[in-house]
Amino acid sequence: MDVLNCKSCGKLFVRQSSDLCVDCIKKDHTDFEKVREFLRERRKVRTSPKDVEMAIGVKRETVFRYIKEGRLLISEISQMEIMCESCGKPSRDGTICAECREKLRRDLAQAMLDSSAPSKPKTYRT
Repeated sequence: MDVLNCKSCGKLFVRQSSDLCVDCIKKDHTDFEKVREFLRERRKVRTSPKDVEMAIGVKRETVFRYIKEGRLLISEISQMEIMCESCGKPSRDGTICAECREKLRRDLAQAMLDSSAPSKPKTYRT
């Protein structure tokens, strides 16, 4: 049982699944729903994180965090770019661009094949 200070408000709480207290988790969920609904209403209008912050009061950093967590698609906020954490190119899909994600998927599939292939016992000759 871990006792931590909430990363958002600093309140002491018993950690269960997040670094945020229950109250901040609820607020974060409410903020996410506000952002999602705002973007849904403005689907055909180009919207930047600054527009989101000014219209509904949710900070830009929070919007970027939702994107990095994969909860919000950049295609919904077309004037925004974040950089791929692997190659540094602009990413429209989250923290890793589509090319790096595909390369990672291929590398992982190959590693799984290599690990599942029966290995031949080594024979030592003297």
